[in-house]
Amino acid sequence: MMEHTGLKLDLLKADAPVPSSAKQIERAYASVAMVLLEKIKQEWKDESLDIKDDMYGETWERRYTLMVLIQHQIHHRGQMTVLMRQAGLKVPAIYGPAKEDWAEYDMKDPEV
Repeated sequence: MMEHTGLKLDLLKADAPVPSSAKQIERAYASVAMVLLEKIKQEWKDESLDIKDDMYGETWERRYTLMVLIQHQIHHRGQMTVLMRQAGLKVPAIYGPAKEDWAEYDMKDPEV
């Protein structure tokens, strides 16, 4: 996605082998996320947010692209939470305690 804005991330290879463990996925994600953050800090300034780029047949201001990138991450975090619960794994507390941690804080399940 971000290559449409002129940011080059040489870490992403289309033919790279599929990671064989969650730890490898975590390391790769953290690495790419940090490179992207540094590239944005180095190459974009406030006035850069007004630049318009061709994004999937549409024209987006870079400020909109950043919002979409953040929303996309939120979407995938939600997917991972569901998959972790389905697999019986403990969900990390990202924005305060996860439902699985409520009892530790004397929190009760909400009434529906």
